Amino acid sequence: MKKFEKMLLGINEEDLNCFANKGDWLYIASKKDSKKGLFRLPSTFHYFVSLNGKRMPSEIGVVKKIDCHITARELAELDFTSRKMDVSIINDEVIAEYEWFLDKVNAQPEHTPMGVTWFERVFPKKEKELRFHKKFFSGLSKEEKKELFVD
Repeated sequence: MKKFEKMLLGINEEDLNCFANKGDWLYIASKKDSKKGLFRLPSTFHYFVSLNGKRMPSEIGVVKKIDCHITARELAELDFTSRKMDVSIINDEVIAEYEWFLDKVNAQPEHTPMGVTWFERVFPKKEKELRFHKKFFSGLSKEEKKELFVD
């Protein structure tokens, strides 16, 4: 199984709607996750949650190298455990979703802020899919960006 050396981490910056602790591993929120009344987002925006018992929401995560390697199966088990779900139902289809996420994270350079939004297509048929993408902060200086995303 493929091993990955980067992961999406929380930054704990309430002004940016990031409530996960600094350094918490993040994954895309499921339909059953909530923002816990901490912030509101437009309908086209989505968010991440921390992979611990609290599952704190974050609008933005930052790509960082981790000390150990992680596989898609290990990430799936971590997510299922934090959602209090049975890890025995993890199959190849579920692992493929986590592998897609880790591929996207590992394709980015370290210290890259990432977000997730809904992309709606109406033609030829109405469908809605999640897009995982880089976030840009044109209103921040280089020092502010370094303080938020590098340290």
